Amino acid sequence: MLLLLAFPPILRGQASNEFPKAEKLALFTDRGIYISGEEVHFTAFVTNHATEGLSYLLYAEIIEPDGIKIIGGKFPLIHSAAHGCLTIPSESITGNYYLRVYTKYMRNLGPESFAYVGLKIFNPHKSDLLEGKDTLKVTSGENIEKSLGHILKVSTDKATYFPREKANVTVKTSSSYSGKILGLSISVIPEATAPEIMFNKDTVTRKVDSIRFFPENRGPSLTGVLRDSATKKPEIGARVNLSITGNRIDFQVAKTDKNGHFYFSLPSYSGDRDLFIAPKNIPGKHPKIFVDNDFSTVPIHLYDPIFKVDSSEQSVAFHLAQNFWVRQLFYNDSIRCNKETSKSVTILYKEPSYTLKINKYIQLPTLEAYLDNLPSPVKVRKSHGKKYLKIVNLQPQMDSLDPLVLIDGVAIDDPEKVLALSPTNISRIDVVNIPYKIGDMKYSSIVNIVSKKGDFAGIDLPGSGMFLNYGFLHDNCPCAIMTPDSLNQPDTRNTLYWNPDVDLNSENEIHFSFTTADTPGKYAIVLQGIDADGKSFMK
Repeated sequence: MLLLLAFPPILRGQASNEFPKAEKLALFTDRGIYISGEEVHFTAFVTNHATEGLSYLLYAEIIEPDGIKIIGGKFPLIHSAAHGCLTIPSESITGNYYLRVYTKYMRNLGPESFAYVGLKIFNPHKSDLLEGKDTLKVTSGENIEKSLGHILKVSTDKATYFPREKANVTVKTSSSYSGKILGLSISVIPEATAPEIMFNKDTVTRKVDSIRFFPENRGPSLTGVLRDSATKKPEIGARVNLSITGNRIDFQVAKTDKNGHFYFSLPSYSGDRDLFIAPKNIPGKHPKIFVDNDFSTVPIHLYDPIFKVDSSEQSVAFHLAQNFWVRQLFYNDSIRCNKETSKSVTILYKEPSYTLKINKYIQLPTLEAYLDNLPSPVKVRKSHGKKYLKIVNLQPQMDSLDPLVLIDGVAIDDPEKVLALSPTNISRIDVVNIPYKIGDMKYSSIVNIVSKKGDFAGIDLPGSGMFLNYGFLHDNCPCAIMTPDSLNQPDTRNTLYWNPDVDLNSENEIHFSFTTADTPGKYAIVLQGIDADGKSFMK
């Protein structure tokens, strides 16, 4: 028997005093000043070690100071670290913004527990401005101890370089500090674009007293609540079906809890996929699904300073914009940095036990005629005046169970609606004649009807269901900074070097090199990281 399970982690049902503490995160970016349309490169580390492995997914967002999201993504959190990038929407206007990161489990404590870094974004094509409201400087809740940076010694082979010259860098720590740096990132950037210091509004990791959002310790999750549309009361113990449509289909079933909530643990796909979610038909009731937003929607007001730029920032912003404009004209100077994760991706079935290809046979008037007159394991039977699908030659103990009937991966509870489909809209019928257990539901087999056009063969899908365009892992991440292949190509890099997670070897010494830019000026080597006590530092 093949088991496909869809259930929340073991936290469900635990007493509140048993809930583990939420993660505490440190966040670093490659720069502090960007042009609309550029990528913000970031890295995040879990600083409280007791929570390692609690969450597999990190949420990252660029937001306005009032918490309005302009873009977001999900990134794998592996060995207490995650890194990636978000592309600033090209229509974003000039102003102060924030990058913030959190896990879904941290949402139980609210946005005060998230990690934030300020960003200054310029849009040279728009005169609109996020002007800012706050004139009083607010101290951050997290003190980054710059003094910790003294354990790192940085040296270069020269003090001054010509354009397109190779610069060699050495970073050393003394042997007495061996093992005390647990996370380190390095960037080489124009001096005036130094990244801002990260902060948390909560200075102490608070205890989680109640659970609304479960840890995503296996992959992305989708949660929500099922209510009766008339009474607004939660539907308890109701079945909710979820289908991931497309070339590779997945199907899951969940039952609602005592509050009407449902939970799905999803595969670790990349990019966007269409989902269809619908409750199983409940006679005499009209249930309605409410799906939770992937990202935090709790309001928060962050420090919103009056937008000001000094002469050095104005000059560097001009050069950043110039490089970005040239980059758009000539080429993209970055490559993707997201690697395949170690998490397995599930699929409902790989190979069917039997496939009935409609086009191989003469045209028959109904789908029932194909099933009953051809050597198919799927037959039409009748009970109490209603037709249903029956799989023949099953194991005797499975004969009493119904098959899971799908159309393009979407569950259909009404067999008569399936049999009413026109065969001219159907490409094939896949049959998997082994028992399946999905969540708490057992099925004798799977019958998946595949349409010719991917349009569900024209069937009316359940009216209580809904389609969602769901974002899985973020895959639009050109994070590796590339130098031009030829001297005849312009060098458009605004960040000359970025390593989000440096591995300090046993000799406490690392070496790296980068090619200097075409744009003259002063450049800084910026080191940011965390030590063994979870304290952040910047050098």
